[in-house]
Amino acid sequence: MTGSGSAGGDAPTVVGAIRWDAWTGGAVTEQVERTLGPAKYRDRLPWFAEVLDPQTVRIDGGRAEVMDREIDWAAQAGLDYWAFLIYPESSPMSAALGQYLRSPRRDRLGFCMILHNTLKVPEAEWPQERARAVGLLRESGYQTVLHGRPLVYAFLGNEFPYDRFADFLAAARQGGLQPYCVFMGWNPANDFRTVALKGFDAVSAYAKGSQEPAFTDLTRAVETNYWRNAAHAGVPYIPLVTTGWDKRPRKDHPVSWELGHPYHRQEVFPAQPTPAEIASHLRDALDFVKAHRGICEANAVIVYAWNEYDEGGWLAPTRRPDGLPDTSRLDAVRSVLAGP
Repeated sequence: MTGSGSAGGDAPTVVGAIRWDAWTGGAVTEQVERTLGPAKYRDRLPWFAEVLDPQTVRIDGGRAEVMDREIDWAAQAGLDYWAFLIYPESSPMSAALGQYLRSPRRDRLGFCMILHNTLKVPEAEWPQERARAVGLLRESGYQTVLHGRPLVYAFLGNEFPYDRFADFLAAARQGGLQPYCVFMGWNPANDFRTVALKGFDAVSAYAKGSQEPAFTDLTRAVETNYWRNAAHAGVPYIPLVTTGWDKRPRKDHPVSWELGHPYHRQEVFPAQPTPAEIASHLRDALDFVKAHRGICEANAVIVYAWNEYDEGGWLAPTRRPDGLPDTSRLDAVRSVLAGP
């Protein structure tokens, strides 16, 4: 049920997907237009993109009708929520969250936060951003788990600002809220030993890279290094489901926020999954939650990702050569979550 969640009995597992919204305008959109401009990457273009010439595309996801249609697709596929990466309110990367909150269709799909770059704003801006984050927890449709606790993920690729996180958590609790906070890291057992002392309730992950050629190699790495690691250690856990990790577009046309990253020297990336492979991996994650309710107390799953097109993980429709949306991945997800 949108906006709610329970770990007890036979309640359905709530399934969400990460939104990284680089497609609504601004400097980041200009860079991803370059990463996805070459013809060999056209099969990754968002469904709303335009092809201008053999090397140039235009991506404009800033229209309300784009958000409304994506809410419908996600809900029809059986997803329960989107997990939005939270940037400062003034950032173009926050535009999609604003579209969602204004959409007349938003009651069809819940949402939650992944605390991200908002945690790194200048000191003078932090009180306003902290208040905004706490306010989002009170929004209609905010995804909860464990009988009413707002679900909050947190992820940053470098040193984590635990002081800011503690300040956010204190403000939420002062307002009568008890967020269920999940740290997105890289090693569930080791991560939980660190973050359990910092106010986090559980661990998960944002994504998983691989240098193996097959998508099944990637899913095997996720299940071994993440799921089974958590199960062996007995730590509270929300399983990650991957839909791919192929950063060749960013290797060919480097983006400003990932200069010098190790993948620039990587030669082999996992192949794009078939819709059936994504469905199988998702089904395995749901079975894992059912079999490990002791650690999967939140009864939730997070999917990488809704729309990480140029990084290699997506569920959202892409643009077919004829310009129509390719919904095959969501169709496969629907076969798992909503039936045939």
